[in-house]
Amino acid sequence: MKYKPLDDTKNEIRVLQFLNISESHSSQEPIQCSIENVPLEEPQHIEKFHKQLKNQQHRIWWDSFTKDVDLRESTLEQTTLDRSISLGLIQNHNHPGAFRYTWGDFEALSYTWGDGNETGMILLNGICKQVSINLEEALRTLRGLQETRLGMRYWVDSLCIDQENLVERNHQVKRMRDIYSRARAVIVWLGREEKADKDAVQTMRRLCRNPCIEYPLLLPPNLLLDAWHSLSAFMGKPYWNRSWIIQELALNHNSTLVLCGKLKLTRRMIRLGAMLCQQFSQASEDDSYRSIHYLEPDVWSTASHMYRLVSLTSDTHLRQSLDKLLSLVRRANATDKKDKVYGILGLLDDTISSGVIPDYSLSEQQVYTKFMISLISATQRLEQIIYGGISVEEGWPSWVPDWRLPFERHHVRYLRNSQASAKLPARIRFSRNGENNLLTCSGFTVDMVDGIGAHPSLSSGFARPNTPSTRYGSNLYKALCLTLLMDHPKATKNSSLLDVSWRTNLDSITSHANLHPRSEWAKYSNTSYLRRFHEFREANEKFRIGNQSFRDFFPQSGGKGIDNANIVRDMRLAVLSLEGRTLITTTTGYLGLAPKAVRQGDVIAILPGCGCPIIFRPCGSLYNVLGECYIHGLMNGEFFELENKENTLQQEFTLC
Repeated sequence: MKYKPLDDTKNEIRVLQFLNISESHSSQEPIQCSIENVPLEEPQHIEKFHKQLKNQQHRIWWDSFTKDVDLRESTLEQTTLDRSISLGLIQNHNHPGAFRYTWGDFEALSYTWGDGNETGMILLNGICKQVSINLEEALRTLRGLQETRLGMRYWVDSLCIDQENLVERNHQVKRMRDIYSRARAVIVWLGREEKADKDAVQTMRRLCRNPCIEYPLLLPPNLLLDAWHSLSAFMGKPYWNRSWIIQELALNHNSTLVLCGKLKLTRRMIRLGAMLCQQFSQASEDDSYRSIHYLEPDVWSTASHMYRLVSLTSDTHLRQSLDKLLSLVRRANATDKKDKVYGILGLLDDTISSGVIPDYSLSEQQVYTKFMISLISATQRLEQIIYGGISVEEGWPSWVPDWRLPFERHHVRYLRNSQASAKLPARIRFSRNGENNLLTCSGFTVDMVDGIGAHPSLSSGFARPNTPSTRYGSNLYKALCLTLLMDHPKATKNSSLLDVSWRTNLDSITSHANLHPRSEWAKYSNTSYLRRFHEFREANEKFRIGNQSFRDFFPQSGGKGIDNANIVRDMRLAVLSLEGRTLITTTTGYLGLAPKAVRQGDVIAILPGCGCPIIFRPCGSLYNVLGECYIHGLMNGEFFELENKENTLQQEFTLC
């Protein structure tokens, strides 16, 4: 199909309109659509109307689509007419029959492109066009909506952008903010209805229509468990992991319609469903020794991801908003990995996005590097380099995160609240050495890695420290406990983590035959956290900290009385902290946790502009980034309070 070029002087986009609209359609009847170029500019009388209402929280333009689009949240959630009036949805219908645009109005579709091997066929401007089966099903559902019968148009990226025109693709990516924010609403297509979806939607509607249920965990256990299983399946839909939806959901919050087959939901329903999953997951983990139900280990993070997706807004002025946005990107998937950057440009501050010009002819490494240069230059912060590391791909800068890979160090969100650099301003410059991009920053050498603990996932053992010294004296026991917990604020004060007795045969100890039902072991020994924590302990049994082996820090049998609820929580935090980490000691006696790829002789540095210490590996006169680390006693600016002021002399690190 030949596309008519878009006229930038008229701010044109293309919109899709259904042609064969009727009350009922056969599933075999072909979809007939037309696409036309239209200006994305509102008439003057509507601009004046919006200016009059600019101080009102809810600005509704009353026309043929108001009832079916702007009021659909109150319809689906069954709020009262009084609530609709109080929201200002009905008073402001001063121009009945007039559309926002001279040509009508449009909604934007958010969906997954789906498997390219499964295709369907539609008629577009009278020409047969192949589309993914997922899009074909979405279009069939859109065709049956009431607003479609009233003439609503739709913006669908794979159809409204000439995908074979690389110049147009590059240009339209930059316009996503304008397109989605100006759409009447966003329609989310989750895919066809699956077996458990009806139960999941019923649960979310029940939560939405019963605001008095402030504590959903008080629901009957059988109802709660059924809801859990159906909601878990709902959260596992491929849509929630797509990178483009981050921007699409954030840019427009006006009456978003979520479609799962023919089932209809609102954002509020999904938020409540995600909150229920988070609360149930948390309660089950805190009290897991009494739970007989198997829970997926990552359900809490999946529910949290879905909640943040539907709650994210386009306000990126705060540093916290940028952190949340990039956290969502790291978890997301994209068919074209460049879209993990291009798919969020509309949400970034102009000082960042202006440095990234979409160009699909560039390599993924070039796109990610340009983005990091723009991000660091605009924010004058270095936190994002902790997500980097030595890449297996030749030429990939270690300070540039490879967002094509999954990121599993979930503890970083907390660790980044550290103030190891005492809020000193960053000093940064970029340069090139041939084809290599270099980042030079000022910083302080703190210490060098000496002893390295073992990691259960690696076949190699630990590296014995060359120096047995420790900085903690009589507080070594407490220092080790806090290190294993990364001094997390949610850990129990005076934690009993090191009071968990060391048992040589965990399976025999945890068997029901050997446990008295009222014993402390019976209450928490079946948790997955104890097993994983004990695997870490066994791998490091003979690792020396000071003059003691790691095993010597734990009671060999019995042990003190333990608060089971607190110890389960602390073991969970410890397992989280130890994920992808290993124990280290330094040449001057510090204790910490570092990336499991760490080696003896690696440098521990503090960089102004980065809250937590960094592990560097010398590479001639340059340095490679390994990642962030926790060093007990250096996480809150203590380095700059030491009596030896010579240690505070800054130096330059050039990162390759």
